[in-house]
Amino acid sequence: MTTTPNDSSSTEVKMGVLLSGWLDPAAGRPSEHIARMVSRAQEAEANHFSSVWVGQHILAEPWPTIDTSVYLSHLAAGTSLDLGGVYLLPLAHPVRLAESLVSLDHVSGGRLIFGAALGWAPREFAAMNVPMKQRVGRFEETLDVVRQLFTSDEPFDYHGKYLDFEGLKMTARPERPGGIPVWVGGSTPPGVRRAARLGDTWIGSSHSAFPALRELSAEFESARAELGRPATRRPLLRHCLVAETDELARKRFADSHEAYYKALGSWGMNNRTIGSSANEATEQREIVGSPDTVIEQISQYIEAGFNDFIFQVGAPGTPDDAVSESMKLLGDVVLPKLQPSLT
Repeated sequence: MTTTPNDSSSTEVKMGVLLSGWLDPAAGRPSEHIARMVSRAQEAEANHFSSVWVGQHILAEPWPTIDTSVYLSHLAAGTSLDLGGVYLLPLAHPVRLAESLVSLDHVSGGRLIFGAALGWAPREFAAMNVPMKQRVGRFEETLDVVRQLFTSDEPFDYHGKYLDFEGLKMTARPERPGGIPVWVGGSTPPGVRRAARLGDTWIGSSHSAFPALRELSAEFESARAELGRPATRRPLLRHCLVAETDELARKRFADSHEAYYKALGSWGMNNRTIGSSANEATEQREIVGSPDTVIEQISQYIEAGFNDFIFQVGAPGTPDDAVSESMKLLGDVVLPKLQPSLT
């Protein structure tokens, strides 16, 4: 299957912000949390960020989460940033997903980026009655059907191992010229090669430490070169916090992440994917420090091939003023040093 090239022609460094969908019961009503997140997205836009991102979890606990598409539609009305939604493809119905994505692209005026994820939490697969051993096949078939729904002018049949349809046709079309970009996640060599083959680009995982990312980045570039389709946008997810000094940034980061992983440890996100404690979970996976330190850290990732940094600026529970300070330093000090056009 071929993909439609729709990467930006620019290789400039960009920043996006990943907003938490976790609803901490101690942090007020859900509507208050959502209002804060919209304000945070507006703040990111004012500080030269180019995109806002939302992830997906299903029947999350101990905290609930906001539905990804509903969240993005709310953000679409509050900012003019590109909107990135990460969806768990093996757990999605391709027809409903395609309609939801096209609708989001319409309400946002063609600003949607479709993040395609494999998923890793057994409880989510159990909730959707999907065996985890089927996730790769279901991922590929779901993405294939969604793409055909985006583009096919005639009804089509689809007969896969897991999905079977007759006479599918969706009259709605994406608004973005060239279609909705598909950015595929992956944190293993097979996953990166799958992203190279099926996506417009690969999203580096926040779960991967820097040495592994450097190797995976080379794997991706090699795979795209073999396909004759170099990817201009090279996104990477990272935890991030910036303050005036390294010491202050480190303290704020450690305090917030310790509370975050203590609260959400039962979800299994740390010991299943990245470690058994907050320190282990973030080792070589974060960008934290003073502006000068953060510039040095980001420069290492740029050398490894990345140029589109999607930052979770502070874990849920990080004080709002610390997040605001961090985003302002990223936009006013860090990005201009990495992106001379802003100076």
